[in-house]
Amino acid sequence: MEIREPKYSHDFFNGVITGNGVQAYKKLYKDISFAYESKDEDLDENTEMYEVYHFDEGGENTLLWGLTIVHPITVNGECNLTRGHFHKDRTEPEIYFGLGGEGLLMYMDEAGNSFCEKVYKGSIHYIHGNYAHRLINTGDIDFKIGACWRSVAGHDYKAIENNPFPKKVYKIENKITFK
Repeated sequence: MEIREPKYSHDFFNGVITGNGVQAYKKLYKDISFAYESKDEDLDENTEMYEVYHFDEGGENTLLWGLTIVHPITVNGECNLTRGHFHKDRTEPEIYFGLGGEGLLMYMDEAGNSFCEKVYKGSIHYIHGNYAHRLINTGDIDFKIGACWRSVAGHDYKAIENNPFPKKVYKIENKITFK
């Protein structure tokens, strides 16, 4: 019997996903500044706000795995966040699981109603396909979240641009508040 090395490896807690077919990108402040309530003139536009890694084997209807790392940055007191998205196929769910740090998973339906769930190491979150979702780092260290979804889900960012998340999350005197 042959013993093979795995196709992929990960160090979710201390690093990133590596291997053939891994796609990675970093969102800089200049790429995501539109999502915050106000622009922070003191924050360098090239500040790295978050990183996303994911891999798939290709083909139709495959299972994708990913890692998002949201850095502990605030923009005029507003907690750092990801852009957020709906799925193109609103019937397709996604699973998030907390790997490190702490934060919130903000949900929003198409009518603009929203709520949040706490995310922390060990938490698991089922995201129904008809909810937009975004991650928000409320802690003082990198917020690391694993994800799993089917390739057919797709991402619909345009819907968020046309109908943004209605609530903003702030960290004021070490307490989380909403606007």
